[in-house]
Amino acid sequence: MTRNKKVLFSAILIAILWGGGFPVSKIAIEQIGVWPFRFYSTITSVLILIFLVFILYKKKPNFYDLLFCIPLGILNVFLVPILNNISLKYTDSVKASVLIYTMPAITSFLTMISSKRISFRSITVSILCISGVLIFISLKEISFGECIILISAFVWALGTFLSEKIPTQLDIFSKVLYQNIVSFLLMITITPFLSTNLNIFNFNGDFIQAFTHIFMPILYMGVASGVVVYILWFYMIERGGAELTAYSALISPIFSVLISYYFLNESITRNMFVGMLFIFSSVIIVFRGKKK
Repeated sequence: MTRNKKVLFSAILIAILWGGGFPVSKIAIEQIGVWPFRFYSTITSVLILIFLVFILYKKKPNFYDLLFCIPLGILNVFLVPILNNISLKYTDSVKASVLIYTMPAITSFLTMISSKRISFRSITVSILCISGVLIFISLKEISFGECIILISAFVWALGTFLSEKIPTQLDIFSKVLYQNIVSFLLMITITPFLSTNLNIFNFNGDFIQAFTHIFMPILYMGVASGVVVYILWFYMIERGGAELTAYSALISPIFSVLISYYFLNESITRNMFVGMLFIFSSVIIVFRGKKK
């Protein structure tokens, strides 16, 4: 398999996993709240990554490598998921899962500032991207939840941009582990100051429902979004660059919409299809430009 095909395959897999993240998270957040959900999802990610890095691959922990990962850990692994989850309390999963994908346009803007060069191709795809997102969700007014998700999009774009710029010799597995450790340490530090109950094992309802509505979403987000997606994400940044990686994520909303439609009874409108045409047009332009 060629490098371009590997990058494309990674993009599709990220899209599938990320696409399911918002509706799956919303199911659990409605049961236990934002913070407990993020807390246990992060623990799941850290435990799996520790097994992979320190036991399976027998890597030695390095404190200085951990320091290099602090900015990315705060932005990518700590702030973005928490902001995404908070937004789900105030808006539906379809709007949240689509608005977050204004991120590629922000990444393009940061890339142009960094290179001190105006790219008309980047401007074109950014306009297509933002237009598609706005048409997709038929946004008439911006609620609190949508403001939160737009802030998350900026944080994600900044983290994606810095992922390409911060020098590190770490392998991808270790890089993802150290960022998750940074996120987990922040959560442990902040948790005592929050009035939240982390006991998710004392439930009075049906165990089957608790398993499907609490534990399975935590496991999904801990493994799929906390480990697999980030490994593929950094692989794509190394192989294709930050801008290509950012735009590849635009494939995800279609999966979010389908899952939200079938499991959360959220509607699919004509504007969604029109918006997707704009969004996919921007993705095609970026991939064709990268190939050239």
